[in-house]
Amino acid sequence: MFERVTDEEERGQVGIGTLIVFIAMVLVAAIAAGVLINTAGLLQSQAVATGEESTAQVSNVVEVNSATGQVVDPDWEESEDFDDVTFEFNTDIDVAGDDTVGVTLEDVDEEIIDGEDGTEIALDSDGTDTIEDVDGVTGVTEVTVDFDATDDSIVDEESIELRVTESLIDEHEDGLPITIEDDGDGEISLSAPDNLVNDGVYDEVRSASIMVSLGPGADAVDLSSATFEFIGDETVRGQPSELEDLEIQDLDGENVDNQVLESDENLQVHIDLASDVDGFNTIEAGDSAEFQITTADGAQTIEVLMAPSTLTDDAVSL
Repeated sequence: MFERVTDEEERGQVGIGTLIVFIAMVLVAAIAAGVLINTAGLLQSQAVATGEESTAQVSNVVEVNSATGQVVDPDWEESEDFDDVTFEFNTDIDVAGDDTVGVTLEDVDEEIIDGEDGTEIALDSDGTDTIEDVDGVTGVTEVTVDFDATDDSIVDEESIELRVTESLIDEHEDGLPITIEDDGDGEISLSAPDNLVNDGVYDEVRSASIMVSLGPGADAVDLSSATFEFIGDETVRGQPSELEDLEIQDLDGENVDNQVLESDENLQVHIDLASDVDGFNTIEAGDSAEFQITTADGAQTIEVLMAPSTLTDDAVSL
């Protein structure tokens, strides 16, 4: 009634089971190997990409060679002429008879600026006298007043240096004010508002020019796609196309169309700190601001713009 299983049949069944288990193990191993190979390939690709990005971040660095601050108003450039500048002279000196008050204006090159009556402008009345339509006043201008009274009560000549700017001209619609006073003992003195007088001491850096080049071994960097960040009273961040007060220039101060920084050249980043458009702020004497350049590859360059504690020159190293 019972069929007897021979030893040969029992061994055959065991062999088939073992074969099935073996095949299953091979299939599992193959699947695992495929997953490992795919994962290894993905990790390799990510590692290569990460390595390239890291290399670019380390190597494609923009170096700051120097930073110069201008402590003069951009409006004070010698190349710019102002038309129809008016000077208003307030005097407490009686001008009578043959008394003469001659006024001479000189520009930054010590060239005479012609007024309505020629190189020497006469004030022929007491009280307030106005000189109108003075052309070519640029930058620092020297005003010389020569007073000669017929009774010799006052025979004196005094000078004052002014910083003539478009903003000051707009501010003083009635004319740039100069006061002539009798100091007694035959002498006169000249005075003007503090923001108009060139006293040789400036309070703040009004623009900055940062000269940049590529770091050693760096590839060309497109500065137009770089992000610039200025951290001062406020933080200003953006690309050149987004910032009106930041320009990419050549070393002569001319804007460049091709803003790609090559290995054999230097460019400069010029920032008008005094403008109110983008939110940059001027740097007062002894203060500092942080300037950062981040390239499209993520390479970062940080420069601290430090103004000297005393600003006595037109340009200073930051």
